[in-house]
Amino acid sequence: MNALAKAPPSPLAAPSSSDAMGQATEMLDLMMRLADLLAHETERVRLGHIQDVAPLQREKLRLALLYQKTVKELRVGRMTIATLPAPLRAQIVAASARLAEAVDKNERALRIGRDATRRLVDLTVRAVRERVKSVTRYDARRAVRSGRMAPCAVDRRL
Repeated sequence: MNALAKAPPSPLAAPSSSDAMGQATEMLDLMMRLADLLAHETERVRLGHIQDVAPLQREKLRLALLYQKTVKELRVGRMTIATLPAPLRAQIVAASARLAEAVDKNERALRIGRDATRRLVDLTVRAVRERVKSVTRYDARRAVRSGRMAPCAVDRRL
């Protein structure tokens, strides 16, 4: 074998600067897409369009996992924000602030929506319980008793 031949890069070697720049650019893109998605989901929740949230949550999870993977790859390559060119660094800082704000607003909207739904369910249960009237029933000794009606079903197919 020729001693001057270039050996293939080892799997533990740090990625080249162009690879790292590509990963940083990919991370920036993921941050912006995730922030846009969170803002859209927050708006849907605030408007009460809950049926639109489930597909957004699947996409949110997919983007978050991709973002996490990209961040891990950058850490393995020992890429830091200080090593990036100034324009890309400024974009990442701005996208990071925007993503943090979108996460905060989204979390707040989802928490408020969850709490409101819980209160509504509790009020409904309380109203139903108050409206269930006492009924006359017979006990085991065939004595008439008054009590709450309990729903039940009988399967007569047996």
